[in-house]
Amino acid sequence: MAVAQTGIFNSDISTHHYYLEFSLNADVDISVLKRQLAIIAEPEQGHLVMAFGPSCWQHLQPQMNIEGLSNSKVINGLAGHNCPATQQDLFFWLHCPTEMGHSYNLDHVFKITAALDEVASLTLEIQGVKYYDSRDLTGFVDGSANPKDEHKYLESLIPDGQEGEKGSYLLTQKWVHNLKNFNHLSQQQQEQVIGRTKADSIELQGDAMPKNSHVSRTDAKLGGKAAKVYRRSTPFGTSQHNGLYFVSFSKQQARHQIQLDRMFGVAGDGIYDRLLDFSQAKSSSYWFAPSQTSLDDMFA
Repeated sequence: MAVAQTGIFNSDISTHHYYLEFSLNADVDISVLKRQLAIIAEPEQGHLVMAFGPSCWQHLQPQMNIEGLSNSKVINGLAGHNCPATQQDLFFWLHCPTEMGHSYNLDHVFKITAALDEVASLTLEIQGVKYYDSRDLTGFVDGSANPKDEHKYLESLIPDGQEGEKGSYLLTQKWVHNLKNFNHLSQQQQEQVIGRTKADSIELQGDAMPKNSHVSRTDAKLGGKAAKVYRRSTPFGTSQHNGLYFVSFSKQQARHQIQLDRMFGVAGDGIYDRLLDFSQAKSSSYWFAPSQTSLDDMFA
């Protein structure tokens, strides 16, 4: 029976995060790519999640047809809010707890970039950090709606018996905040934008919950069932350039897409996510994070 990549689910104690995206070089030799990826492998300490863009995965494992896996697409949303399509080929997420510090991540970043130097180009590099009790830089807790306990595995992983079992569909996005404008709002106005209280992350109820709040727009259904995803995002940046690197896992790519469609106001009801007035998507890619079993087999 396949087992999932452990780094997806054990990041709660991690305070230091590092994200890398790569584009494969033209006419790359797949056998060479596999050899270099095997060098990277699972680190001796800390945690590494490895995922692949649709085209890259097709080259690496053409015999495994992952249903619904496709490139990100541009969304031309309401009020001038657009989502870019910046699909890349290779994704790595490194994370480790406080006692190991940023040093571990940086050492492994050097290992990854050296291993891929001849086969791929680095297109995105972000250092993330756990901010207080897993809050976004807006001051609100991120990931409050994550499925809990065993449900986070059920909602995040392709079920046993299906092609790609214990793998996961992954969405990553770089969001850049306008904290100056957001912080001009009163706390009550901020809570209406998010759909939760700021201090204790309690979801607003009844008429107090705006239809265009972030919670309302991401509370999506697919086939009549809640389209739950498992968020593992972290803030990044400096005083002048900052935001959230959004990382989300699900057993269906369509769950990510319906949430994006609702956020950008193209789901048919003419409502967009008010949070987009204060944060802009700068990148967007879909990935497949195979099971650890599949990775081991591929690198054997």
